Amino acid sequence: MAERRTAASEASLEIRVLGPLAVGVDGRPLVVDTRKALAILAMLVVDGRTFARDELAALLWPDSDDESARGALRRTLSVLRAGLGGRWLAVDRSSVSLDRHGVWTDLGMLEAALVSSDIDTLRSAVEATRGPLLAGFSLRDSVEFDDWRAARSSAVERTVGTVLDRLAAIAAAGGNVATAIDAGSRRIELDPLDEPARRRLMAALASSGDRAGAIRQYRDCVATLERELGVRPLQETTELYERIRDARVEIAPEQPLPAPAPPPLGLPLVGRDADRRALVDAHLAAARHGGVATVAGEAGIGKTRLVDALDADVAGRGGTVLRGRAYAAEANIPYAPIVALLRAAATRPVTADRLARLSVRVRHELDRLVALSPTPSARSGGLETGDDGPPAATDDPAAARLRLLDALASTLADVIEGRTAGLVVVEDVQWLDDASRDVLAYLSRRLDERRVLMVLTWRPEDLDDRALSFVRRLDDLPARPAVLLRPLSPTDVATLVAAYPTTGSVFDVKAIVDESEGIPLYVIEALAAGTDRPPGRWSHPVQALLRDRLASVGDAAGQVLAAASVIGRSFDLAAVRATSGRAEEEVIGAVEELVRRGIVREFEKNPDVTFDFAHAKLRDAAYDGTSLARRRLLHRRTADWLRSLPAAAADGIRLSQIARHERAAGREIEAAAAFREAGIQARTVFANREALGHLETALALGYPDSVGLGTMIGELRTSTGDYAGAAAILEAAASTASPADLPGIELRLGRVHARRGDLVTATSHLDAVIAGLTAHDPPAGADAAAGSLAGPPEEDRAALLARALVERGVVAHRAGRAGAARQDGHSALVIADRSGDAAAAGAAHRLLGLAAREAGDLDAARDELQRSVVLATADPDPSTAVAVGNALALVEAASGDVSAAITRLEGLVDACERAGLRHFQAAVENNLADQLHAAGRGDEAMDHLKLAVALFADVGGGPGELEPEIWKLVDW
Repeated sequence: MAERRTAASEASLEIRVLGPLAVGVDGRPLVVDTRKALAILAMLVVDGRTFARDELAALLWPDSDDESARGALRRTLSVLRAGLGGRWLAVDRSSVSLDRHGVWTDLGMLEAALVSSDIDTLRSAVEATRGPLLAGFSLRDSVEFDDWRAARSSAVERTVGTVLDRLAAIAAAGGNVATAIDAGSRRIELDPLDEPARRRLMAALASSGDRAGAIRQYRDCVATLERELGVRPLQETTELYERIRDARVEIAPEQPLPAPAPPPLGLPLVGRDADRRALVDAHLAAARHGGVATVAGEAGIGKTRLVDALDADVAGRGGTVLRGRAYAAEANIPYAPIVALLRAAATRPVTADRLARLSVRVRHELDRLVALSPTPSARSGGLETGDDGPPAATDDPAAARLRLLDALASTLADVIEGRTAGLVVVEDVQWLDDASRDVLAYLSRRLDERRVLMVLTWRPEDLDDRALSFVRRLDDLPARPAVLLRPLSPTDVATLVAAYPTTGSVFDVKAIVDESEGIPLYVIEALAAGTDRPPGRWSHPVQALLRDRLASVGDAAGQVLAAASVIGRSFDLAAVRATSGRAEEEVIGAVEELVRRGIVREFEKNPDVTFDFAHAKLRDAAYDGTSLARRRLLHRRTADWLRSLPAAAADGIRLSQIARHERAAGREIEAAAAFREAGIQARTVFANREALGHLETALALGYPDSVGLGTMIGELRTSTGDYAGAAAILEAAASTASPADLPGIELRLGRVHARRGDLVTATSHLDAVIAGLTAHDPPAGADAAAGSLAGPPEEDRAALLARALVERGVVAHRAGRAGAARQDGHSALVIADRSGDAAAAGAAHRLLGLAAREAGDLDAARDELQRSVVLATADPDPSTAVAVGNALALVEAASGDVSAAITRLEGLVDACERAGLRHFQAAVENNLADQLHAAGRGDEAMDHLKLAVALFADVGGGPGELEPEIWKLVDW
């Protein structure tokens, strides 16, 4: 204690961050008029580094523009320097740092104690720790600062725990039992789930003669572990308790765990020479022109092992490799494997440098999904040229989605392309989400000019319809090496058995050959299960062998294994520690044991050191072997940990993971809210199918705003062509909607029925909207309709009324009532112009263009539609730009310019596919087939006609339910 007082008294600046923030200057409290000045000082102390001024500005003033944030930082630094008397704070034009001369900090004292064996130094450091890092200190307008503090708190807490452990051990070894008990008690207060700390405290209490206190510690440990983790204490904890209870053995200090034995050498890759050669040749060919190779085979056949060999070969020749995989638990999380690839690239020096040199435009797109390292303020040259900043906010959604696809695909190629062809691997394609499939399909068609080989693996038996469609599209790629792995031959199995390390026991090779049926996973698991089973004892399903293997691990390893299986994907130590609740040293020891036994693989190329199960079936076996109650508890802990991580602006993957874990934990209210958030986020990155799944799950779980949720679901179902589903959910929403919400839902119902070709029902809904938005039944004439708006807010009513008039006019156009269509178009245009609604005005011009084309006035039609094209960029609905383009193509064709019509329609096919507009794509394909036929390109016309027929058949009602009017859509 005297040492600490002396050190602090000699310092002119004393900063305490362990507990409430306190700063003293020359023995008096620091006085400043802004908390952000104190925040800057705390950050400099805790991180112990120089901060860039721009970094501080972004962190402390996140809602301000750059110039305002820099000005606020400049004023705050001036205040802080004045309060410090012009000392210690070093500020230049680009950075801020702290001169440590004459500065004492409690954190510095704590960190120094980490390497000290002096009991007084350790005790002083513990006494200086008054509580959690910056307890009670936050900034109300900077979530980023609070996230920084939360992230640093965990590291500081671990440091405090280590110092307490060190103090307890040294005090116990020196016979200072009172200090050991005090330090042990504080350690348990810090982390009640730390069993090694519990055992040390129990031993210290028993050594002092307080057997009752030691027993109370054990019973408290039992209750805490059951409540928080759903597990019993580890065997060594229970054995210690029993020795103390029975007073049988003198308590000896706990010894450190022995160093783990090195893992055994890997088994050889047998029976795959030709398959390996095919992949190596494909990679060598990629040096001239890139391409795609595929590896297919049933579970356990050795796909990952074959790709491992290719990975090693490419890396040995100087190529850059990125590997990712899809997980069954993340099949509905948009872009999850793609984001994992980008994050892996951000952790490796070569690829991270290439990411840092991407253009601002590309980084803007990537930021929708993943936060990468900051872009350097000045670059000597990027991977892209013509960098003109982020795209305009008014771009239509189809174009925005195309930019995102292009940015993701081109970035993956850019960061691995080099003098030796790069390799990008995505395993388990059968579990890919739709959005990730779109990225890989887009990339696969653009590798001809890239020095990149993409390898995809899958299990044929697990391909659903959408995954099968994706795989079949790959068949159209030229010269695609396709490896289909077959079971090993009896000779190969014998070779594998002979290579397995044993202690002299003899395997029954024939029994293993017969029972394994040549599946390598079964062979290896049978070998791991035992070496001396007689013939006839190998007839166990592989799941039983896997369970036997998992049951052989220690208690702590088993608990960590259960936690890892619940996480459902690759994991790092922080994740599995948070989920399992075990202490850090227990987790490290458990993971080392699991790696040693071959149950878990360590990915050494990743600086973050991530782990994964050696095979997905091992994960399944671990999960199935965990009780339902414990699984729910572990899912809850995983969700809580994910919520504690710093949030990012585009954090759809984390939101989706939280939602999944909350549902599995049985917390339906929290799960419903999380699924809704995840669904909304998925819509922003154009992952409509995944968004629909999330929102429907939120509704099923009882999210309270069923009307708002049902409306969003109805829009998504409409865009995918599920009109029966859209009508059903919108009718349900209408039944409970408020008067303010009802017109919008009626408008959507009218649009759905119009697309189905039920023009009578559509008109009924649209008439109801128009009647409800006007003070009385709308009389004929544009001015009358425009002048009779009823009730606030007028701008919302005006937009709805204009849209409803356009939709009703389109219905009239399709019914052959040209006069009614023109009247509604003019009425809508008056309202839109008066309210300044550019999107509604564009829709009105489109309707007038359709009416003019129907009347044979092609010049007027072209003029109206070109105006609509300009205004369509203000409409967030991607179908708007498609509708205008389709109508213009028909006008061009009618004017005799068939070539221009074909070019325009071909572009619209891609736009429809990107936006998921299946019905409109069918209509565009049909129109394109007509124009190709007119141009004498009969074969191409037939191809597009077949696509149109397939799409039309897939739109509308239930499976096999044809709706003839749907097939008649030409324009809209």
